[in-house]
Amino acid sequence: MMISCARQIAAPARAGAASRASPCAKLRAGSSSNSNYNINNNNIVRRHHAVSCPASASNAPASAPGSSASELRSELLSLLGKGDEGAARMARSGDRARLEQLVTSLEAVNPTPSPFKCPDLLLGDWQLLTTFQPGTGDVRFTDPESWRKYLFESGPSPVQSLVVGNQDVSNVFQVLEDPKAAGSKWENVVDFGAGNSLVIEAVMEGVRDTNSFFYRFSGGYFRLDGALGGPDGIKLPYPVPFDLLEALRPGQTKGWFATTYLDEELRVSRGNKGSVFVLRRPVGYWELQKEKQKYVRQ
Repeated sequence: MMISCARQIAAPARAGAASRASPCAKLRAGSSSNSNYNINNNNIVRRHHAVSCPASASNAPASAPGSSASELRSELLSLLGKGDEGAARMARSGDRARLEQLVTSLEAVNPTPSPFKCPDLLLGDWQLLTTFQPGTGDVRFTDPESWRKYLFESGPSPVQSLVVGNQDVSNVFQVLEDPKAAGSKWENVVDFGAGNSLVIEAVMEGVRDTNSFFYRFSGGYFRLDGALGGPDGIKLPYPVPFDLLEALRPGQTKGWFATTYLDEELRVSRGNKGSVFVLRRPVGYWELQKEKQKYVRQ
């Protein structure tokens, strides 16, 4: 069974795996006073092209008898738990090996090999469940030195430090805009709660192939709202001068990012430095998309 990308799909709730609502969902829903950061709202309502996309991962061919995509996905989500608990287990148990096996098996039965043709499935808000690569224990997302090692040496992505070890992953989000559109951005967001967040921005620099895009880290900022930021909120620059680093050492802030598995609930992506990311849609995401469509029809 195939459906049009223009059709919104209600992602099924997953028992026992509560997910945190995206801070950008709050903003897009109109609760700007409670939102944690500002995003580009130009693409809130998009005109979608009618392209055939898979209705469900369960319809993808199985990699082995008894191992359909839906079964693999269910086991993966069960293994990861709520994200924060799952990530901690990944750091200190043999579950890491099984996690990698499940990701590889899912990628082999990816129902959406050309994700850019399915913007409804790909773009928008995603919540990070876990990410992995050897050697992530000594880096921190908020540490400029960790970013220096990542950009200039062989250090792992600082994003991974948020989910490996005993840190909470439920507050980490990615926001994808259309990489085929000029000026599009890819944002990694850490929601600290109480209206405060950290946003690391990357400019999308075109499509690389059918499932990946080029990017360049361009900046970042701390967004303070509520008691710390006052009624209008404030932005404080993140102390990593990405543009200056790129000028001094061309290519150090650039890379590519591929989507290797995609359905209405789950996304697996890989970066050019070997990082693997497992993400799911935030709570209420598809319901919000339906409300947007109702607004457009009025």
